[in-house]
Amino acid sequence: MTENNHRSSEGPELFSYPEVDEAILSLLREREEFVVIGHVSPDGDCLSSQLAMAALLEQLDKRVHLANAGPFDRSEIAHLRSDFLTHIDETLRSRDPVVVVVDCSSPDRLGHLADEIEGLTTVIFDHHASGEKFGDLRYIVPRSISTTMIIMHLYKTMDLPITTEVAEHLFFGFATDSGFFRFLGPYRGETLRMAAELVDLGVSPSAMADRMSGGKSEGYIKYLGKLIDRSESLFDGKLMISCSYLKDARTFTIGDKPSDALYGLLLSIAGVEMVLYFKELEPNLTEVGFRSAHASTINVGELAESLGGGGHRKASGATMELSIEQAKARVIEAAGALLAV
Repeated sequence: MTENNHRSSEGPELFSYPEVDEAILSLLREREEFVVIGHVSPDGDCLSSQLAMAALLEQLDKRVHLANAGPFDRSEIAHLRSDFLTHIDETLRSRDPVVVVVDCSSPDRLGHLADEIEGLTTVIFDHHASGEKFGDLRYIVPRSISTTMIIMHLYKTMDLPITTEVAEHLFFGFATDSGFFRFLGPYRGETLRMAAELVDLGVSPSAMADRMSGGKSEGYIKYLGKLIDRSESLFDGKLMISCSYLKDARTFTIGDKPSDALYGLLLSIAGVEMVLYFKELEPNLTEVGFRSAHASTINVGELAESLGGGGHRKASGATMELSIEQAKARVIEAAGALLAV
């Protein structure tokens, strides 16, 4: 899917959303039952996109199920856990529902649900530039700041009303993926206009900011401090890394993810171009988060894709079937090759 952009005679190329293929619109209008799925370890954009998409389908009088493999370990989304199936059982599969996958760049990022939806008609809505092509139909817009903004464009395309509740989902996904506007570059007025429309529908930006950053436990703050203390500087200060270990659960209260705050703090160090965060999931399974500074030319999405993951140019992730020390060695070597250029 290519983007529609236009260039004025005197100004830069401006972004606008491409048209949604009629085959996708027909599928959404004509089929009766849907399962809406997002990636494992869901963030605000993922779950908000799922909820907004489910609401869109319900407006069309469809039967809709939400599913996500979890875990729901971020404080701002933990309360949503009960709304999502963790498995697609045979009874549901036998009814041949359409699967709508949102905010996911490759099937492995769906966890065990990838196997459970095999053979079902699948349509993808996503904004990740890298990853593995999958699904029967795809609407992928890499320059969209969030997947929720893609879902908002779908509402407009289908001429469906956006309720205050849906507007809150759409704004929250945008706010989390944009760092509450911090990651927006120049000439992206369309995103600000869309956000303004959501505010006019009743969204409170101040309440959204509190939801994103408030409500943290003392244990969260102490664990974040430990991760900062563990951080290492490599390649003349261009790379910062930190690690989370299974043993940490015995010492710290880690019911929330400190990684987002960690990335922001480490990227604020002068001269840092990239941050890597290694999380030990099992003795031989490691999750790796990649972030690059906005002034850096490094594409961490491509780096993650080369290691079996995917994501954005500035933010991506991968899950590696390696011990945390093995994963560190492999990823740091690959990152060093980019930083040496």
